[in-house]
Amino acid sequence: MTSTNVGNAFDRRTFLRGAAATGGAGALALLLASCAGQGSSAPDSVSLWGVTGTFVKFQDKIISDFSKAHPEINVRVNEVPSQGTGDATSVITAVRGGTAPDLWLLDRFSAAQYAAIGLIEPIDDLIEKYEDDKAEFLSNWLGFTIGELTYQGDTYGLPMDTDARGMFVNRTMLGKAGIDADEFDWQHNGPVTMDRMAEVNDKLSKKDGGGDYTEMGFIPWYGEGWPFTWGLGLGASYYDQSKGAMTMDSPDVRSIYEFYEDWAKRLGYKDADTFIATYEPTGHPPGQLAFLNNRMAFMVTVPANVSTFRDYGPKDLDYTTANLPVMQAGDDPFTWSGGFALCMPKGSKHNAAVWEFMKYYTGVKGQTTYMKPATGVPSERSVLKDPNATDKGIKYFVNAMKDSTCRPPLPVGGAWWDSLADARSSVLLGSAGPQEAVERAQARVNPMMQTYTPFKLPKDYDKVVI
Repeated sequence: MTSTNVGNAFDRRTFLRGAAATGGAGALALLLASCAGQGSSAPDSVSLWGVTGTFVKFQDKIISDFSKAHPEINVRVNEVPSQGTGDATSVITAVRGGTAPDLWLLDRFSAAQYAAIGLIEPIDDLIEKYEDDKAEFLSNWLGFTIGELTYQGDTYGLPMDTDARGMFVNRTMLGKAGIDADEFDWQHNGPVTMDRMAEVNDKLSKKDGGGDYTEMGFIPWYGEGWPFTWGLGLGASYYDQSKGAMTMDSPDVRSIYEFYEDWAKRLGYKDADTFIATYEPTGHPPGQLAFLNNRMAFMVTVPANVSTFRDYGPKDLDYTTANLPVMQAGDDPFTWSGGFALCMPKGSKHNAAVWEFMKYYTGVKGQTTYMKPATGVPSERSVLKDPNATDKGIKYFVNAMKDSTCRPPLPVGGAWWDSLADARSSVLLGSAGPQEAVERAQARVNPMMQTYTPFKLPKDYDKVVI
């Protein structure tokens, strides 16, 4: 879910969200309920829509090891364009056509909205049939990763990887400016304040004779600088359980956009946007990052970029990792986590072979095989605690799990996320002030949410429970 500019953060629209906005979610659910076909009826054959790109080879190792342990089960894999991070068209088409896979690796955050319209099925019956105790079985994974997969009391998948947000610090740039990078290093100090980030940014930023930035320090909307990220530091909440209503126009949420507005004025939004467009143009190769080329000193990001740095960065890259900046001195460290899960689309065989592979893939053996080479953070608690199971380069992110949380698993999660992002775009571009932006977001999402009320978020859904 990484983005590096405002422009590419707001085009994630899906058929499901449009359906919800027009009251069509119920109709879609009825349509999906009538589609019970499956890709293969062979009881010992498991079809998977899994990872894509550079991660395929790590998944292949899981499948190879599983096949050796279970030669009677044939796992068939297809790569698909979507993992449920914003476009479920492919799986909707497959469900309607009776060709859906038995297992689908999707963004956990999407699970609640797909469960709400019947696109994926609960797995509680399989847990009860094949495991001794449901609560004990689910306690093998970090608490919030199960919370994200819970909708109206039912469980809709098993967690795979997770992550966290941190801030990479370019030691070379700070050293040239006479700033001690250890001030930011998480192993030496706690989080710095946003006021300190502003001071350091002023020392680091440089412009050429034409007034264009050639180097910058910190851009709070770059990378993983999402509204939800800074909203955690500002104490924002978005849904009132007691009223069954969204609260996207509350003062705490508005403060997120006041924060963006202040920084847009400080940096000059258009100047900062030009800087990113210059040094990270659309379609740039993986190694063409301002941070890697000593053009930007701070980068809010996720652990997956560690492998990007190794594969494409300069050999002499000198950087460290910091906690996310806090709003006030003495504030506690904060971060948030996402990740993927194996779920069962409508029409999955839902049998012993599928369950056996699902448990293996997301359990100790699968995560131990996958996480280290993929620079991922395990969601399985015993693997997370194993110092040999994760890459040393993501030590901060593993340690940060104790301070982490997740996004609220709302049945309108996609629209909620996009509305927050659209409000950011409006404020940065100056087309709306913070108050107008949050009022628009509330007016957009709350009517959608009302079609699902009464609705309660899962108890303690956001707790890590290590």
